[in-house]
Amino acid sequence: MGFLIKFLLFFVAAYLLMKGFVAFLTGKRSGQSPAERYSPPGQPRQPEKQEDRIIGYQKKTFEKSEAEDVEFVEIKKTQGEA
Repeated sequence: MGFLIKFLLFFVAAYLLMKGFVAFLTGKRSGQSPAERYSPPGQPRQPEKQEDRIIGYQKKTFEKSEAEDVEFVEIKKTQGEA
């Protein structure tokens, strides 16, 4: 039983060491907030204003709305007009 516990602890320790080494090489930090992780590099993420959220919601609902059929009237040029 002691062998099994040592075996599992070895693999857990090896996994954590490898994970930390890879994070060190790629420059990732686990202490970053989600906003920092998903924002484009070089641009600090600003908190979203309520007006921006309302405008975004209105745009989404407008894009989802169905277009109405419109009758077009054909305009013909008369011979007198150029």
